[in-house]
Amino acid sequence: MSATTQIGTETVLQFGRFQLHPYKRQLLQGDRPVRIGSRALDILLVLVAQPGEIIAKETIIARVWGSTVVEEINLRVHIAALRRALGEGHTGERYIANVPLRGYGFVGVVETLQAQPSRVAPVGNLPVLLVGLVGRMRLAQHLIEQMPGTRLLTLVGPGGIGKTSLAIQACESLQSQYAGILFLDLSPVATPEALARLLATELDVAGEGRWLLVLDNCEHLACACAQQVERLLRQYPALGVLATSREPLRAEGEHVLRLPPLEVPADDEVSLMGAMCCSAVQLFVQRARDVHGRLGLNPVQVRAIVEVCRRLDGIPLAIEMAARQIDTLGLAGLPKLLDSGFLLHMPGRRTAPARQRSLGAIYDWSFDLLSDTEQDCLRLLARLGGSFTAEAAVSALVDTRLCRERILAALCQLVDKSLLLVEEGEYGVRYRMLHTVRAYALEGHSGGWPDHASPAA
Repeated sequence: MSATTQIGTETVLQFGRFQLHPYKRQLLQGDRPVRIGSRALDILLVLVAQPGEIIAKETIIARVWGSTVVEEINLRVHIAALRRALGEGHTGERYIANVPLRGYGFVGVVETLQAQPSRVAPVGNLPVLLVGLVGRMRLAQHLIEQMPGTRLLTLVGPGGIGKTSLAIQACESLQSQYAGILFLDLSPVATPEALARLLATELDVAGEGRWLLVLDNCEHLACACAQQVERLLRQYPALGVLATSREPLRAEGEHVLRLPPLEVPADDEVSLMGAMCCSAVQLFVQRARDVHGRLGLNPVQVRAIVEVCRRLDGIPLAIEMAARQIDTLGLAGLPKLLDSGFLLHMPGRRTAPARQRSLGAIYDWSFDLLSDTEQDCLRLLARLGGSFTAEAAVSALVDTRLCRERILAALCQLVDKSLLLVEEGEYGVRYRMLHTVRAYALEGHSGGWPDHASPAA
């Protein structure tokens, strides 16, 4: 089933309640994107290309994984995920047939459509994501639905959690809602005055109509950003603002969406299928195979991957860094290495901003934005381990000569700045420090951390 696609058009495959856009690599159910992994989508593309035919397992593996040696269980895992995405077993519809000892076939009726070409090219400067996101489909859909009715929304989370990528992915689907989207990376902007000049220059070239302004990396100018955003929203009634920051802007009318870590298996003895259902493991396996195509998935390797993802707190950027080390360091010893100083110095992409080339650099950026009191509190709270109450935090910081009120204020600021997590449970509110943040705070020699500092200073 092949077709020649004209420039400006796209072949769309429709079956049942679904539409598959091969060029966009997107599966829709009605108007809603379907949450589906990259490998499962690749398998679907192979099957729907020959509807009604049984395709050998070896053929599917060769087309999806190329020259990579993959065990058949990997194919079964992704077939199961594909069936869940298509709702098999819940709606009574059946799309994928399995013929024992032969292979799989697509049994749905496939109709080929031509999507209408866009009449107007997208306006703005939205960056292009070079790799797809893993485990963020639900958040992206929430953002797509919420943003058109919200004038100011801030994506908040620690460094490396994927705020920028999520914003870009959502904006790709929001382009039809706006006359244009203007993306501004604020990390190189050093002062409030420079921010004001940048906004004046960029907005001066924006056209008429409803625009979306994306302000990326606002945390070092949070106060100035809040002031400028409030001014712009009053000046331009049709303007919407999507910001990313390690802390809320605390501006009038702000909606805050905090990004959680990727899902990590809770059980050490989780099955392969159970592990592959967790987004953190999916991301590790995908990125590891980018550099080490022969990665297998036996029980020992699965346990090692789960342990790595857990030690890295489900932070996408950290998981990607670790996955790319297995080509030189192997997988078996990686969890132990993450208990050493190597954790903070794993190299990232060469082309990444300086603040994201290692975990140490990520936390240097956050640490430098803390007050002296907040820095002292972070270091002492790192010694507590596990989760703790506000009272335990006050007791741990008793030697800082700070009054109870200042300690609680510093605790709230560390939560606000994504360096502490809040957990509400049966026994009240508790606080927890990410493993990677604790490692940074206890190491105490990174840039911005004065070796001579003392809690009482």
